[in-house]
Amino acid sequence: MRLSICAPRENGKGNIRLFLPVPLGIAKWRFIWNHLPEEQRMWADMAPALVDALRQYKRENGSWDLVEVHCPKDNTHITIRI
Repeated sequence: MRLSICAPRENGKGNIRLFLPVPLGIAKWRFIWNHLPEEQRMWADMAPALVDALRQYKRENGSWDLVEVHCPKDNTHITIRI
């Protein structure tokens, strides 16, 4: 999974570009779920099956954008690609 953010700098000179590769399998790690609030922990048992389904879908269809947000007011662009 890739998180890409492009936002203007506060001083108005250029853009800040941030690119974070995050392994999709991190959702399977039990210790990650232990640090989340109690109301999100109920999804921990479903996470491995979801990760496997997303990987299978990606193998069959290629990469796809899970979230794409563009704010025209300040020209900020955020993309989460699987």
